[in-house]
Amino acid sequence: MAVYDRWHKDPDEGDLPCSCSRGKRKLYPSGEHLKGKRWQVQWEDPNAPGRKRLKRNFAMKEGENPNVHADAFDKLIQGQLVSRSYTDPRAGEISFRDYAEGWRKSRRMPNPQTAAKIEQALRLHVYEDPGRPGGGLTPSGAPSIGQHEVATLSTRPSIVAGWAASIPLAPGPARKVLGLVSRIFRAAVADGAARRDPTRLEIVDWPGAPEQTARAWSLAQLEAMRAELPGRWRAMLDLGAGTGMRQGEMLGLGVDDVDWLKRDDPRVRVVRQLQHIGGRAVLRPVKNRKEHFPPLTSVVRDRLAAHLQAYPPLTVTLPWYDPGDRERHGQLHTVRLVFSSPVGKPAWGTTLGSTWTAAAKRAKVTPPGGRLRDDGCHALRHTAASTWLRARIDVVRVAAWLGDTVEMVTHTYAHLLPDDDDSDGRAAVEAFFRGPDSPSADGAGARDVPGGESI
Repeated sequence: MAVYDRWHKDPDEGDLPCSCSRGKRKLYPSGEHLKGKRWQVQWEDPNAPGRKRLKRNFAMKEGENPNVHADAFDKLIQGQLVSRSYTDPRAGEISFRDYAEGWRKSRRMPNPQTAAKIEQALRLHVYEDPGRPGGGLTPSGAPSIGQHEVATLSTRPSIVAGWAASIPLAPGPARKVLGLVSRIFRAAVADGAARRDPTRLEIVDWPGAPEQTARAWSLAQLEAMRAELPGRWRAMLDLGAGTGMRQGEMLGLGVDDVDWLKRDDPRVRVVRQLQHIGGRAVLRPVKNRKEHFPPLTSVVRDRLAAHLQAYPPLTVTLPWYDPGDRERHGQLHTVRLVFSSPVGKPAWGTTLGSTWTAAAKRAKVTPPGGRLRDDGCHALRHTAASTWLRARIDVVRVAAWLGDTVEMVTHTYAHLLPDDDDSDGRAAVEAFFRGPDSPSADGAGARDVPGGESI
């Protein structure tokens, strides 16, 4: 490997020096004299079959910028070859947008909604506005990075830092966009298109994490919501607060999933959820594929029965949507839905969400600064979890009833656990030090401490 002068060669007999000669140093023109860039770096790609020979031309030889100067680039490649950290420098010449689009289209998305959200986030907040080519701005008017080469962004994190600081979104959504770009850069690093993920460098300030405190509703708030919701949705208040079911799970609940007559240990079987994908209602596995069976109280059961008297169940036959399960995906399932829309069709979660949020505002159940998600059906899930945990039901059973992991329940609802008096902790430690054969603290009396007074 060396820096090669494309314009000049060793002289043959009869060759005359060219005008590039300086002083006593005579230079003789090659067949490529004055054509293209003069200096060429040649090297062998150790990762390519047969150690393919590569080359790159430069206009200038001496300098410190490997993107501009042949000597610096030669030094960079030699260092990578010696340290066995070599990546093909041509890989990073692709624009971030082109690389990200290839990454996005090759990914197996869990559902069309997720795919649509990723496409929208990149188009609106990462790529350059196609209506203003060369402007370097996203459709919202903020700086874009899609037009830059992956290698450039990898070596110049200040560009990424400026873009990240200008994302015109609240901290939570902005973190999601930045996290998506970070995932793409990690893929680029694995492909050899980038040397590092610039989003993880100290120069890039990530937006602060939004507050994730789950808020349970009181009975008064629940009744205030009942007064504001249309009649066909009121039973969802009881079902959600009594079982912790998610919105899609309640909309997908079938009449046969409820233990109507079972007197010992009646339950609700949460085995599916209802969603709309591509404008079409489908049945899907529950989140995390954790089917769960929360206990059913007589209050919730009676109110569900009254709901079905007023709003008879809707019998539907819908496809099962689960691309990861080749056997069940696309199969038709017939369910008698407990909840349905006023026009006799499966309810849309987005439409219900709007109805729910408007009712929450009228009922004034939204605390100052409260998250929109806690104004909707998810507040009922928090309410059920709070009720169980404050009743000292162990977190393992609560997680099973919610269809979630113990870790998630502990993280989300730790602040809802009962606040025990500190004396309980002191009593436990004292009992440990007394040992199993010692009398209890309440009737123990004093004990002798060697070298000290009795206590």
